[in-house]
Amino acid sequence: MEYTSRSTSIQKLFVTAAIVTFLVLAIGSAVTHRPQIDEGMFADPARNLVEHGSFGTTSLETDGSPLLRIANRTYWVMPVFLLNVAASFEAFGFGLTQMRMVSVIWGLVLLAAIYFIAYRVSRERWVAVVALLAAAGDYMVLETASSGRMDMMSASLGFLAIALYLILRERNLLAAVLVSHTVMTIDGLTHPNAIMAWIGLVFLTIYLDRSRLQLLHVIAAAFPYLAGGMAFGYWVMLDVEAFQSQFIDNATMGGRMQGFSSPLQNVVREFTERYPHAYGLRAASSGHSGPIYLKSLILVGYIAGILGVVAIRELRKKYAPLIVLAVVYSAVLAILDGQKQTTYLIHVVPLYAIFAAAAAHWCWVNKPVLRIPAMAAFALVFLVSAGGMAYRISQNTIGTYYRPMTTYLNENARNGELVMGGSELIFGLEPHVNHIADGRFGYYSKKRPEFIVTDSAVEDSLVQSERLFPAFFDYFPKLLREEYEVAYENAAFKVYRRKH
Repeated sequence: MEYTSRSTSIQKLFVTAAIVTFLVLAIGSAVTHRPQIDEGMFADPARNLVEHGSFGTTSLETDGSPLLRIANRTYWVMPVFLLNVAASFEAFGFGLTQMRMVSVIWGLVLLAAIYFIAYRVSRERWVAVVALLAAAGDYMVLETASSGRMDMMSASLGFLAIALYLILRERNLLAAVLVSHTVMTIDGLTHPNAIMAWIGLVFLTIYLDRSRLQLLHVIAAAFPYLAGGMAFGYWVMLDVEAFQSQFIDNATMGGRMQGFSSPLQNVVREFTERYPHAYGLRAASSGHSGPIYLKSLILVGYIAGILGVVAIRELRKKYAPLIVLAVVYSAVLAILDGQKQTTYLIHVVPLYAIFAAAAAHWCWVNKPVLRIPAMAAFALVFLVSAGGMAYRISQNTIGTYYRPMTTYLNENARNGELVMGGSELIFGLEPHVNHIADGRFGYYSKKRPEFIVTDSAVEDSLVQSERLFPAFFDYFPKLLREEYEVAYENAAFKVYRRKH
């Protein structure tokens, strides 16, 4: 009894340390990392809803844009996250931190879901604790939790649905089905990536309870989707043409859906593009520096955990459902996302954390000789991951690069001159500055702003346009070269001013 009590106290200490570490690093990143273009585009309709009662996106250039009537209604992304952000703005005012705190809170939900999934599958409290600790200090989890995008909310809802099913299924299968699919419906209205968690939930339901399922359970599962579909359908019917235009454009932009034409090539690109980029084996974004290659140790740790779970028969049998989920999630992600966005890894990284915890726990229990090496390896990976985020926080790119750039524009764009740059500028520009976000910089609209703002995201888009939009690849460098000159520059941004 004394040993059990001491073990429980230690577990509580680790859980507390994990949550504190997560909150300190996630909030630290939220207030110091410079805003990204997507954050501005998602904040815009949320702010308009709060301030003007309109769910339109007004910061984007609409001349020549396929985003039909987006200034009136925002259809290009699912609405629930934007509504969540609007609630934050309503309660705390408009701002980047207020937006990012939504993701921080959903990050706590993700950690809770990881804990309960690990415990329900392993039946080992220590596996759950170690999985929680691994996820709380994971760079990808922290980065996503401090970003004003819907990825953390979507991943959290998906894993929460699975966790709730595992928690409730033994006591009340009907409640487990109804509650989990209600959460999954909300996830589907947050981001299309919810398809991964939906497949996972359906698989687990059939895998664990196929002999118990009845027609009533199918009806209970379908009801939330019917209700959610009717609500979303009403929203779409307000302007079907605009919905088709915006949603299809977002689904196909930048080669996002190209995986369907070459699935095998897209799977290969996971290991040559997405994972190397996510784990420090490619160039860092502008404004960041340091030994980012050390992030590859995180990937090495996860690979070791995956190999351990697959190779050890006992673990392979116990974690078979989660192994299937990891394979399915990875395959769906590889095919659906031709852009290879690293942030989408948040949908599979929690499973990697559970595998790493399972392998570490097995070594501790069954191979005493490996206890110290396993503990040392886990501590090293945790320190690299959490330390990498602490280092990013210390760089304070919002204070070092973003605010000086927006200060320059606020001081110099005082006579109605047009500033053209990403939507992220809305967090720093004062009301008197005339700003429009145009990713094609006047190619369609023919507008010639007084100021053009570029960063690494613009440079990446230009590189991609050589294959996807050759006309813009020729147009933009020529525009800057012939009509503009650099007026302000730092490690993250360049501000071009029109020649007179």
